[in-house]
Amino acid sequence: MRCGWLVLAFLALGCGSEDAPAKNAACDNAFLCDAPLLIAHRGGGRLAPEETLPAFDNAAALGADVLELDIHSTSDGELVCLHDDTVDRTTDGSGKVHDLTLSELRALDAGYHFSPDGGASFPWRGMGVTVPSLREVLRAHPKAWVSIEIKQSTPDIVDPLLALLDEEQAAGRVVVVSFFDEIVQEVRQKRPEILTGMALGEMLTLYAATDETEASYQPPTRIVQPPSNVVTADLVARANRLGLRLHAWTVNDRPEMEALLDLGVHGVMTDDPALLGEVIAER
Repeated sequence: MRCGWLVLAFLALGCGSEDAPAKNAACDNAFLCDAPLLIAHRGGGRLAPEETLPAFDNAAALGADVLELDIHSTSDGELVCLHDDTVDRTTDGSGKVHDLTLSELRALDAGYHFSPDGGASFPWRGMGVTVPSLREVLRAHPKAWVSIEIKQSTPDIVDPLLALLDEEQAAGRVVVVSFFDEIVQEVRQKRPEILTGMALGEMLTLYAATDETEASYQPPTRIVQPPSNVVTADLVARANRLGLRLHAWTVNDRPEMEALLDLGVHGVMTDDPALLGEVIAER
């Protein structure tokens, strides 16, 4: 995957409280609005244990427009919010998510490794923070816009996800993204009304387009989420011409936030939603 982003960067250089509502009153889908979205990456992992209910709660209280999370499936078929495919980095346990049941995951301390001061303190240890299921997050924030990244490469996660979104009546307030083309393509095939983001291969095609080929290029979706280091003024202009919404990740310092907003990106993902909120409010 790292090689893919290197190619993407090369091509980009060559291409010329309550959950927050959509900021644009005339826009009924936050992901498609013009106003820059504050997207809490992993719930804002600089401020609270990433991908946990305390993180998502904090992000919502700070006014985040979108809660961003990642999902894997457990050995008993439940969808849970974790970035890595193992629990080692973020909990006091070890092992692959796919080898553990939801019950086994719930027994782990998901706040164990979080430290706001570089390891001087671990304020969330022993505080009962657990790995949440996707269902729990959707129910805890029933009005939130949610960006769901499917981390695993096997398409058998798609049907359980679609069923869950239907059960929770959440299909209209999410965008489903993945690095893997076959994953997002299956979502589109089965549920074309659900908003998806471009996968890596699709982004490479977008970035490789020239001024001559752009006119005939048909975007597979309206959402593109590239890493911030490949975002240029030309790319933002191209996105606007094609009717795309560009959300850049992951940005945690003020100068880069300001630079991206100056370029006119439609959303910024950050681990520090408090800081990004300040930057947006000052504009």
